[in-house]
Amino acid sequence: MTDKKGYFADCYVLTDKRTNEFVKSFLDNFVPNRLESADEYEVPQYSANTTYNFKTADELINYLSENKNEKHTIYWRNTDKSDIRGAMCFYTNDGHLIIGLYCETMYPNTAIEDKIMTELKIFCNDSRGYISYEEPAANNTLEFLERIKS
Repeated sequence: MTDKKGYFADCYVLTDKRTNEFVKSFLDNFVPNRLESADEYEVPQYSANTTYNFKTADELINYLSENKNEKHTIYWRNTDKSDIRGAMCFYTNDGHLIIGLYCETMYPNTAIEDKIMTELKIFCNDSRGYISYEEPAANNTLEFLERIKS
């Protein structure tokens, strides 16, 4: 049996389903028991001159669902004992959403992340996805599609 490595695999899928309902369904399906990884959410993210300051991820998700060109990243930690350690949403500045799950890995045995990637693609009804290891997600649709090619 191969041991888990102590670092994570990141499974990413691109979708145009940038709605409150879709994100809530994604989170409830894969990490029903979760904690937000931030105490507040500023828009624009990482800016010295913020326009908005949201107290919860739900408030931010509502805003991002309406503002399709706003870029932002949200992370949640899974509080259940599971190979899935957390969830991520990367709102792109071109109207799309990259959803992700970070999970345990037994690399070079990729059984854990392959299973999770398959479930994520089925959930999104989209085949555009990739797995990476300790690497940030793509910033937009074009970069995402380039990574899939390589």
